[in-house]
Amino acid sequence: MNKAMKMFMAAAILLLPALSNAQTENPRGIYKLMTLTGKQGEVKAPFEQYKICTDSVTLMLSMRQAAFMISQNDKTVFNYTGDHHEDTNDKSTLIYDSNADHFSMKWWSTYRNHAYFPENDWCIEKYEANQYSEPARLAFDALNAIPVADKANPLLGTWRVLGDVDELRDVKKALPVMLEKYEDSKYRNTFYVFTPQSFALVMLGRGGIANPVEYIGKKAYKLGFNNVSKVKWLTKDRIAVEEHIDYRIDWKILEHVNDGQSMMSRIAGYICNH
Repeated sequence: MNKAMKMFMAAAILLLPALSNAQTENPRGIYKLMTLTGKQGEVKAPFEQYKICTDSVTLMLSMRQAAFMISQNDKTVFNYTGDHHEDTNDKSTLIYDSNADHFSMKWWSTYRNHAYFPENDWCIEKYEANQYSEPARLAFDALNAIPVADKANPLLGTWRVLGDVDELRDVKKALPVMLEKYEDSKYRNTFYVFTPQSFALVMLGRGGIANPVEYIGKKAYKLGFNNVSKVKWLTKDRIAVEEHIDYRIDWKILEHVNDGQSMMSRIAGYICNH
């Protein structure tokens, strides 16, 4: 787990306590789905899925290549329950064989015609900590980073998207309108996150995409092999980022967010309030 992830695990509402090696602890941390037992017996996880288990909320992150989605579909905090119910009619989810390293989840499936989940039967998912694909590692790096000021690279941190302009000369006139209309704009709750290793575009409630990033000073950055975006500094807290769309260039106007929250904390708060 890298430094940004460790910082997240100690932060704000997602504070996670230290655990022993017992198999009856409440799972706390970030866990990857490793195997699923359902209609086809026990199989290697057929999709990439992570559970983010805290004292306050359980979130699920699903990956598809570089894209991710975070949800609260479990609607409960994961605490140890044991591996069976005393009442056979009880179909609530079971959490067992659990500690900081792994846990098992047994839940009652009512899915019809699902490729893996049975209908009206139990499904078992097994999770392990510290297991990340490279795309997920980049996503968690961006989501868990605690923004800090960095004079050497002032791009680092979280930026909210205010809007866009066709030409930079239009910014001075367009900016007051962007700020006035922000709460009702399509860009509300859309963020750019820059860390030393990763870049993420995050839309609260919808998900995002994460990529490795290479900085070219403070005036440009590169995603992938040839996707270079120039950065124009409007003030110390506002920038214009070059965006290539087909054969034209637009400029995204970003404003630095200085509240000290990680993106994961921001997402958790948003999800819990909606």
